[in-house]
Amino acid sequence: MANIPGTDAADTLFGTGDADVITGGLSDDTILASSGNDTVSGGFQDDYISGDDGADVLNGNSGSDMIDGGAGADRINAGTGDDRIMVFDLANGNGDIVNGGLGFDTLMINYASQAAGVTFTAKDPIAQSTLLGGISVINVEQYQITGSDFGDTLTGGRWNDTLDGGAGNDTLNGGIGNDFLTGGDGDDIVNGGNGVDYIMGGLGQDTLKGGYGGDILMGDAGNDKIYGDYGDDLLMGGDGNDALTGGEGNDIIQGDAGNDTIDGGNGNDILAGNAGIDTIKAGAGNDIISIVIGEGKDTIDGGTGADVLVINKLAGAFTAKAPTVTNTLSDGSTFIGIESYQLDSGAGSTSADRWTGWDGNDTMTSWGGNDTLSGGKGNDTLDAGTGIDTVSGGDGNDTISVGNGGKDTVRAGAGIDSVTILRKDVAGALTFSITGNTGKLSDGTVVTDAEHYTIHAGSGSDTLTAGSALSVKFYGYGGNDKLIGGAGNDTLDGGAGNDTINGGDGNDVVYDSGGANSINTGNGNDSVSIDISAGTGANTILLGTGNDAVRINYAGGSTAGKFTVDGGTGTDIASVSRSQATKNLTFVLSPNATLTNGDVTLKNIEAVQMWSGSGADNLTGGALNDTFHGGAGNDTLKGLAGNDSLYGGSGADRLEGGDGNDVLHATYNTQFDTGADKLYGGAGDDKLRINHGDFADGGTGSDRVYVDLSNQATGVSFTFSNGTVAVNSVTKFRAAESLEFYGTSGNDTVTASALNDVLVGNNGNDTLRGGAGNDSLEDGAGNDKLYGDAGNDILIRTNGNGVDVFDGGSGSDTLKFGFSSEKSVILDLANNANNAGMAKGLTVTGIEIVYGSALDDDIRGTSANEKFFGGDSDDFLFGGAGDDVLEGGAGGDLLQGGAGKDQFVFHTDGFGTGDQIVDFTRGQDKLVIDRSDFGMAASGNPGFVVGADPQASGTGPQFLFETDNGRLWFDRDGTGNNYDAELIVTLASDTTHVSTLSLSDFLFV
Repeated sequence: MANIPGTDAADTLFGTGDADVITGGLSDDTILASSGNDTVSGGFQDDYISGDDGADVLNGNSGSDMIDGGAGADRINAGTGDDRIMVFDLANGNGDIVNGGLGFDTLMINYASQAAGVTFTAKDPIAQSTLLGGISVINVEQYQITGSDFGDTLTGGRWNDTLDGGAGNDTLNGGIGNDFLTGGDGDDIVNGGNGVDYIMGGLGQDTLKGGYGGDILMGDAGNDKIYGDYGDDLLMGGDGNDALTGGEGNDIIQGDAGNDTIDGGNGNDILAGNAGIDTIKAGAGNDIISIVIGEGKDTIDGGTGADVLVINKLAGAFTAKAPTVTNTLSDGSTFIGIESYQLDSGAGSTSADRWTGWDGNDTMTSWGGNDTLSGGKGNDTLDAGTGIDTVSGGDGNDTISVGNGGKDTVRAGAGIDSVTILRKDVAGALTFSITGNTGKLSDGTVVTDAEHYTIHAGSGSDTLTAGSALSVKFYGYGGNDKLIGGAGNDTLDGGAGNDTINGGDGNDVVYDSGGANSINTGNGNDSVSIDISAGTGANTILLGTGNDAVRINYAGGSTAGKFTVDGGTGTDIASVSRSQATKNLTFVLSPNATLTNGDVTLKNIEAVQMWSGSGADNLTGGALNDTFHGGAGNDTLKGLAGNDSLYGGSGADRLEGGDGNDVLHATYNTQFDTGADKLYGGAGDDKLRINHGDFADGGTGSDRVYVDLSNQATGVSFTFSNGTVAVNSVTKFRAAESLEFYGTSGNDTVTASALNDVLVGNNGNDTLRGGAGNDSLEDGAGNDKLYGDAGNDILIRTNGNGVDVFDGGSGSDTLKFGFSSEKSVILDLANNANNAGMAKGLTVTGIEIVYGSALDDDIRGTSANEKFFGGDSDDFLFGGAGDDVLEGGAGGDLLQGGAGKDQFVFHTDGFGTGDQIVDFTRGQDKLVIDRSDFGMAASGNPGFVVGADPQASGTGPQFLFETDNGRLWFDRDGTGNNYDAELIVTLASDTTHVSTLSLSDFLFV
């Protein structure tokens, strides 16, 4: 016999062949027990446990474990978590006793070795039951069953089962839950039942029924019968001549190969027969039916509703008829009951198509060829593609597009219509103008009665004029273009070349990317973006009236181009990037300001955003909110009035916020800034961020100083005051009211202000004191001491290897653990000697609130009133004496309030697995439910049903309590079909359970 313990790491532990005792540790362990009657405990986290031969006792403990008992009569206690228990060979499972424990557990049984068909029915997990093969089971919620090679009957339960019939003519019933059902070979009958099920028929003549829920049903080979029933289902026939019926709901049905019969039923369905001679009845609802010319002589009936027929690879002539009249396609397919069409000739088609729509909203895509498209009534989308095309929109608000080829004719018709003309392949100059209701392009294209135009003009020097259009989008691309907007909200993009752009009225968007350009946006709140990557062209930008914005070389910060900007009237902002500049830039915002050495003049601009380069730059803002980025070099940045943002970059910079609530950063990256920066907040409530060697003066107002020494190895010691504080010999600040400190890798000793501070220890043996105020303190590596002092503080442990002291002090203080941790939190506030995992070596006092990690935690309280939050995974929370609040969070949690008036809090993110309360005391403890989270009304009581087998009564949110086992369920919609009831909590210990419950046991908030 050997005693084999694990560690805090992820271990692989092997048995010796004797009667071993193997204990996993705090991580994801692999335990292989070998022969012998072994006793195995997985410990924390998600373990793999194999018992091998022998009568073993296998304990999963916490975590979502995988447990294989192997040969022998084993006793398996899965513990908390969503566990998977395997019986690969039924002979190995004979005599096994399986207890799934708390969580959402799955038992996997393979009956493939049986000499005859088997009958399996999932049992209620609360009740002890014996399955075929002599396996005793309790607390197992779902099953993964593989049947024999004969005719099996397999029935799932309330949860998510996986049933595989294998060979033979099988009958599978999913029951409640989201099940995965596979019939396998043979003529199978598969019923999904409630839930969102995935159903595969396999080979043979199968009958598949989805039941309630949005199911996926796949027929495979054979002549199958597939019924979606209720819900929004996906039906796929596979090979063979299948009969597919959608039933209720908005279904998607594909016949696949074979001569299929499709009935959409009620709802807005999407139907496709695919290859073969198909019969499609869409039924009621607004359906979409797709066919491909040449795949079969189909018969289609759209039924009632506004139905759409999608016809692919349609070439030549097509004229829609009234929905009550039967129409015939070129391959012999017939259809009736269609209100609108989506017609597509197919990519690469060059046929001369002649298509006429009906009164619905039609879509036509004719690709190549000289086409004639007529939309008729309705809001149509017509794309004639390349070629010399004639397009008529008819009545309605139509969207029309014609491609390269030239000399198109577009009659937009009545309504508010949009026309797009694609001429990107044209190298010569194009001219576009509008006279009356007619727009003409110089290649012979004529457009009548359109309101909105989009023109892509090509590489020539083009002249495009909006005229009376409601709005335009003009794209000049290459060439020296002239783009003239109108009264609407236009988009004008000159592209490369020396362009002239006039926005006119409206809120226009203007782009340009090269050359020497003249831009006048006119009236409205306009936006201009111009990026010049090369050359010295002179660009003039007149913003006109309105509150405008201009961005100059924003993308790359090039020094190319010369710019003169006049903001005109209104409140205008200019964003200028010369981040590639090497010269010293100087700028002072004024009604006529010049960026010296930057070739930028800004007139009548009220606010700026500016990025300078590697020189010693001097940038000054104005009365509004300005932003300056100094880049490299020894820069001077002044915000003056307004709420400004100043970023020094590398170098020895001077930042002056002036009036307003300013943000001053000595650098972007602490690691690369070695300059001695000086920051002056001025008036207002400022935020000043400094590094090693910097100085900060908050000025007047309530200022906060950020000190980042994370790149320093030598520790510091200082106490916050309103006077001058020497962090170390070269790093100082004064006139600040609160502190945010990021420590060195040495030993830091810091006492913060009386306000709300943030202290992060980093490496080293640190001592951090929050002082008064609601502070946040974080330890880092090393042996740290954190004192929250007065106020409601948050103490955060991110490193579980030190010997730390956390004292919350007075107030209601919180202990948190870093969620990047790979260790569980094992915390005992009453006896710190028991602390382990992320709490190992931690001495805790003065803590009232604890948040666990994202892993499996064990948190135990004292006699005080405490609040524990488990977080993700499967946690154990014990309140101890006192009036405690316990919230397990996601996962299957074990909750014990202890003495006192305790509250147990539940949210919908913990649904499915369900928690367990082992000591709920009626009249004393409460179940706390968030009304909003549970979809309940702000006032009034939800439905509540109590009984041995409670059933929802009426629609709306309802709670269901089982008196024979203490399980509490929640059904979002009662008797509705959209949701199943989900388990919230079981009120039971190992020996007894709460036998009744009332609304007085709840607290709805």
